[in-house]
Amino acid sequence: MEQIQIITNQIIILTLLGLIGFAAGKTGFLPENSHKYISALILKITMPFLIFTTMGNYTFTRETLTNGLYIFIFGVIFILIAGLIALGQCKILKIKEKTKNIYIAQSMFGNVIFMAYPLLKAMYGDIGIVYAIFFNIANDAILWTLGIYLFNKHNTRNWRGNLLHLINPNTLAFLCGLVMIFLKFQFKIEKTFAFQKIWSVFYEAFNGLGHTTIYLSMVFIGLILSGIRITGLGDIVSKLKYFILSLFKLLLIPFLAILIFAITKGVFNPFVVRIVVLQLAMPASTIVSALALQYDSDYNAATEGIFVSTILSIFTLPLIVYLLG
Repeated sequence: MEQIQIITNQIIILTLLGLIGFAAGKTGFLPENSHKYISALILKITMPFLIFTTMGNYTFTRETLTNGLYIFIFGVIFILIAGLIALGQCKILKIKEKTKNIYIAQSMFGNVIFMAYPLLKAMYGDIGIVYAIFFNIANDAILWTLGIYLFNKHNTRNWRGNLLHLINPNTLAFLCGLVMIFLKFQFKIEKTFAFQKIWSVFYEAFNGLGHTTIYLSMVFIGLILSGIRITGLGDIVSKLKYFILSLFKLLLIPFLAILIFAITKGVFNPFVVRIVVLQLAMPASTIVSALALQYDSDYNAATEGIFVSTILSIFTLPLIVYLLG
């Protein structure tokens, strides 16, 4: 019950932060396309500093790294399973090609940065962010390869260009974090006077900047949602397929993961199970919307899918935490 109360309180807090962005978008208080600049600020500046300062300041053990590796592997497995299930759903619902690719992508790629990081930070502290990073690397590895193929399937296919997306500020920050971990393990640099002085100044300067990700992310989500227009009952009915697909993404995939982990009960650290399942239970990724626009895919389906799954996640996430129990 305590975990449910924590996540419920955090969802309320995040919702209030999101409402600020929503109100700013609806009233025109922020300039047009502000969400694009906020997204760039998060992905290219605040998020890399959050990753590096968290990894650099955290005291890793062999158990932590082993758990992180398991999270990465299970992340890849369940993301691919989600894509296969979504493919079957689209055939049943007879969804056409460009829209079908968006649905599959949204079933695979959850909001593992903009929503998961704030939530896991609130629930578990820095270790929540550390383990979330491992899942995010798995997510990105598939997003910038198979994911881009889905968005660009109706155009040309350029795998080399897609693979270059794997080299980005976030993965570079992760690699720098791994180097820091290695230096601590191998040479115990954290015990030297020079490192302590330099790191303390660096950490104090950039840790706060990194943690603005938590607040900017929710403002960004609010801005995205403010662009969705609902004029009447007809609009709600037309989005029924989004409800069906979103519920599969928010409930079926996490349920499947819980079932598989229940069969292997005691084999994996309970914290590994929690991180993987909660990441799988996140609503559709906002990055899918940006990529749909970039590759001339079904942008409207992407934004409406984000809207529906984000709203539904307010109710489904506490249920998932209860089942993890």
